[in-house]
Amino acid sequence: MRPIKLLREALPDFSWWRKVDARREAIAGITGAALVIPQAITFAYLAGLAPEHGLYCAVFVGLIASVFGNSAMVGGPNTAVSILLGLTVLPFAGRGSPLFTELVLALSLMVGLMQLCIWLLRGAAVFRYFSPAAIVGIKAGVGILLVTSALEGAFGLSPMTTNFFYEKFYIAIVSWQDLVNPYAAAISLLTIAAGLLLKTRWPRSYIIGAVLIGSLVGGLMYGWLGPVTSQLELLGHVSLHVLPLNMPQMGPQHWLFIEQVVPQAVAIAVLGLSQSLVIARDLKATVAPALNLHKEVFAQGIANVLSPFFSTFAGSGSFNRTSVAHEMGARTPLAGIVAACAVVVIAWTIGPLLTWLPMPVIAGVMALVGIGMVQANQIRPLRNRIDGAVFLLTVLAIVFAGLEYGILVGVLASVGFFVASASRVKLSISHEAGQQHIAVTGNLFYASIDGLSDCLRADPTAYTVLDLSRVPYFDSSAAELIETIQRDRVRHGGRLDVAGHAVG
Repeated sequence: MRPIKLLREALPDFSWWRKVDARREAIAGITGAALVIPQAITFAYLAGLAPEHGLYCAVFVGLIASVFGNSAMVGGPNTAVSILLGLTVLPFAGRGSPLFTELVLALSLMVGLMQLCIWLLRGAAVFRYFSPAAIVGIKAGVGILLVTSALEGAFGLSPMTTNFFYEKFYIAIVSWQDLVNPYAAAISLLTIAAGLLLKTRWPRSYIIGAVLIGSLVGGLMYGWLGPVTSQLELLGHVSLHVLPLNMPQMGPQHWLFIEQVVPQAVAIAVLGLSQSLVIARDLKATVAPALNLHKEVFAQGIANVLSPFFSTFAGSGSFNRTSVAHEMGARTPLAGIVAACAVVVIAWTIGPLLTWLPMPVIAGVMALVGIGMVQANQIRPLRNRIDGAVFLLTVLAIVFAGLEYGILVGVLASVGFFVASASRVKLSISHEAGQQHIAVTGNLFYASIDGLSDCLRADPTAYTVLDLSRVPYFDSSAAELIETIQRDRVRHGGRLDVAGHAVG
């Protein structure tokens, strides 16, 4: 039965076609395509690749994930995944070089294979232990990194290598007159301001409006001042192919690279799946109770395995594009399929115009996306001590140590605080008619029995009634402790009776 079950998860399932509302799905898909184009170009920039690679990611990763998936989740280029791909490859090759592109594609293949291994190990079940506070912390941390990554493009600076995120801001402020291009800064700030204002009225399409406004002002400034005075960098020619087939390079240099980036590849694979599964879990709870999480893991993994063969990089599920599709009535994978096809048509139509897109506009979009990932409405509920600690630890680890370490800290903090919470035991002690009565509230297991042990061993001659009616979990270590103390009480003339729970 197990091989048949895996085969069903691995094959496309079009049973959703019988209940599809084609009109709503098509409208949602076309809207998502218009939204993803500026994001795809931005994320390709984050990954250190030419803009067409981002568009290919929106088309092929999104299409494959929707065909093999079973939900309305929209996939494609992803902020955190793109950042990590670029940061991982940067020490091994110059940004934008042919070798850099080859290594990003090799790393993407590696990420996809690891995700398929997670699928085979039924790893979707593990992600339910990933604390929501850690997820919010990851999004906020990535948002801060994204704003920082946009700084060079926004101010027309050369790429800066710094140890901590705030150093770039310090350098830009201290050396403002010598380093910053005021025209680039004006265009980026205008793009950001326009996006923030439009977001209050059109929260799902504000990025498109911000790009149009920033591009219009940037184009007028470039035409009026000229390239020499303005020193504005343009996106340049976008070389699009209908079917960009590619065979990933796997020479000795590439294998050496793969051997050295296994931890980073694991981090990217886990991060990508964690975001996809958070989206899938939300869809399962709201509109798709029959959604198979394991099938979504396979869909994302196979999409990333195949991505290098279509000249693109690994992606993930998208929070904002899925939210747009959901709000517009999308309930099946058709929305993602339509979105992928619509990207081809739209990008092919406006491709010549993309050549004149000012890079400060792209930087402004990066900053807008980063600002949008730090969501106060998600952070505000994390006021209790445990969730607040998990959130804060995750954010600090990401901005000071890096995204892969932040994910690790988030997982460890989630599990650690959960274990600490589960280990908390309350003892209510009372005395009546020469009897000691101890009511226990909480789980009794090897990590939580020390306090109860100390209390019961304090007076071996006492007569104690131990009430375990409010103990949901009781392991062998707790049973052995109680039996040992019962025998010890008999030897010393005391007595220990257990109520509300069978022991032994």
